[in-house]
Amino acid sequence: MATSSSDDGFEIIDGRQIPLRPISAGTTIVEENMTLDPILSVHSIPNKNSMVVSIQPPLKPKDDVPHVPCDIVLVIDISASMNSAAPIPTGESGGEDTGLSILDLTKHAAKTIIQTLNENDRLAVVTFCTEIRVAFELEFMSEENKSKVLAAIDCLHGISSTNLWHGIKEGLKVLATNSTQGNVQALLVLTDGAPNHMCPAQGYVPKLRQTLLDHRDLTGSLPLIHTFGFGYYLRSPLLQSIAEIGGGTFAFIPDAGMIGTVFVHAVANLYSTFTPQANLLLHGDSLTTFTVDLGSKPGLELENPTGKGVSLRLGSLQYGQSRDIIIHYDKSSKNRTVNIQGKLNYTVGGDIKTAEVHKLVHIDEVSLPRSVYDYHLMRSTICTLLRKFHPLEDTAENYQFPTANLGDIRSKIEKLAAEIEALGHSDEYNQSLLKDIAGEPPHGQISLAVSSNDYYGRWGQHYLLSILNAHVNQVCNSFKDPGPLMYGKNSPLFCNCRKELDGVFDNLPPPKPSRTAGPSSSGGPPRKVHMARYNRSSGPCFTGNCRVLVSGNDASSDATIAIENLRAGMSVWTPHGPREVRAVLQTSVNDIDICKIGSLEITPWHPIRFQGRWSFPFNVANGDVHTFSGNIYSVLLEPDSNPNAHAIMVEDCICVTLGHGIQTGDDIRAHELFGNYHLISKKLELLPKLSNGLLHCIGVQRSPESGRVCGFIGYDRLFEEFAVPCQAKHGHGDEIYTKPIAIICRAT
Repeated sequence: MATSSSDDGFEIIDGRQIPLRPISAGTTIVEENMTLDPILSVHSIPNKNSMVVSIQPPLKPKDDVPHVPCDIVLVIDISASMNSAAPIPTGESGGEDTGLSILDLTKHAAKTIIQTLNENDRLAVVTFCTEIRVAFELEFMSEENKSKVLAAIDCLHGISSTNLWHGIKEGLKVLATNSTQGNVQALLVLTDGAPNHMCPAQGYVPKLRQTLLDHRDLTGSLPLIHTFGFGYYLRSPLLQSIAEIGGGTFAFIPDAGMIGTVFVHAVANLYSTFTPQANLLLHGDSLTTFTVDLGSKPGLELENPTGKGVSLRLGSLQYGQSRDIIIHYDKSSKNRTVNIQGKLNYTVGGDIKTAEVHKLVHIDEVSLPRSVYDYHLMRSTICTLLRKFHPLEDTAENYQFPTANLGDIRSKIEKLAAEIEALGHSDEYNQSLLKDIAGEPPHGQISLAVSSNDYYGRWGQHYLLSILNAHVNQVCNSFKDPGPLMYGKNSPLFCNCRKELDGVFDNLPPPKPSRTAGPSSSGGPPRKVHMARYNRSSGPCFTGNCRVLVSGNDASSDATIAIENLRAGMSVWTPHGPREVRAVLQTSVNDIDICKIGSLEITPWHPIRFQGRWSFPFNVANGDVHTFSGNIYSVLLEPDSNPNAHAIMVEDCICVTLGHGIQTGDDIRAHELFGNYHLISKKLELLPKLSNGLLHCIGVQRSPESGRVCGFIGYDRLFEEFAVPCQAKHGHGDEIYTKPIAIICRAT
């Protein structure tokens, strides 16, 4: 694979302009492993009686492959609740009903996976409700078989109860009776609720543990089990326990807007698997005892460790992404050295292999930059704290942390944030941890998840398990949180797989709605669905060459100009007299939904004044909706305590502007961010300024508990803060991870 460098220092892979941030010294332990074998290394942490054991897989496979060959069994919940509506978060009250159900979107995600498979991959589909059915047997994905499985997916519909256990059991049976050597095997289990039919009497974990051991004895291998929980009525601790004992991860999908990014990342990690099963063994001399930091443990062990030392089941490792374990030691002698032997047993292509290290570690030795070992210590400390939310029951299943004790947890989170900040590291890795736990909105979701009993009960308990999985296993699980975005960013295979899956999800023909959409003002047919809406985020703006009414020294001098020519310092018409423009924000968008109302073109949920009242364009557009790509523009006026002074005239229509002062209540303009003048001003100050004086961003981010917009993403931060790969084109992201609310007007 050919590589070169772009002018800004990013590595260009295979001439496709996929910017990958170069690995920076001081943030990774093994900068780049160009061999075909993993590198096992041990590094002392001074004054901590601890060390970092690092496993660095190869950067990429030997051959230039689109992804590693996989055997995937989709285990899909088709209970009646999967027929429930799956509305995309609109960021406003009164969200739309497209007629799509949760199962419709699940089927679309399944089709995304199928379309990216090739003749070396196999796929099966198992459905569970009251009964279990193999909807499609495990077959190699030739074009003919792809057509057959796509047809089988289309036939799925939701009925009756949730028999989760027998769905998993049947998925394992499909793999056991069709075993092969070489392919990475995985069950992807998706459900929207709690199992309520034929649950194993002894508990899921004891039953699944024995089932997996029997499976290994029969086939000589173990599949990964990844679980996905959709919505807020989950038994997420159980899904976490199933994933842990299955060597996989649990991912939380709060709403339809996250289903794309969660599935894309989960499958991209699967496609970039170096080994599906890795086990770490550590032992030293008779005078030293080793223990694994709780935050470095992936979770439940399949078997009880035997013998001396430490045995740790790591599950899967991905190409180009290290796994870094914090080990503590207790010495009974005053010797300043620790004799440690490490062995990594792993499988590649069905073969069992070993990597070893034998090192005499000087406990005062400094072999890593402080920023690196501090990062791994703090990452593990965060994971230790997150594990407290779901302690283990006697059945080895996790249970929910009582909300009565949230106050103590909040104090510990605040203390941990202060500790990380006091370390004084400015690199993106350490800063990402700080942003995860206590950053300004839209970050700081860990703190927000426990900020109230309502938040914790509705979404926090599920979200905390999901981000725990990301940090413990060092995998990127969505585009949302800064910390997990650090994982996989230096892996060419992962980045390429993510990009391909992302594009397929967005560009596949949209699913046919299985539900009857709610009534619209027009009574017309259901509106066209664009699947990027279920894989992105959105926010409010004006755009284009539409004309805005500006004010001169007297009323007779009022005129209109293209909104793209509006600048800070100009005066515009408002319902309460001329007001000065404080800022204009330009946002680059791609394929956004637009309502047409006369000569005005505007996104569905941007409030306008229509027939004497504030209304959503979606409710008055009579079903006239199309798409738009280009630049859009938002306006912030000078401060005014009167909300009605925060509006401008665009194409003879009064449209609300930013910072209007209405944050709560029944007024459809109400919004925590867009209505807060001080906060919106602060957010705009963080964005880069173009040479023409305009502020620039590429989209917005949302809070998972409400789906409402809570911040902007500047183009510079796409790489510098989040390091999300995307194509570069004329200085703007060709892959736009946003769907901002916009007004678009055509010049006539």
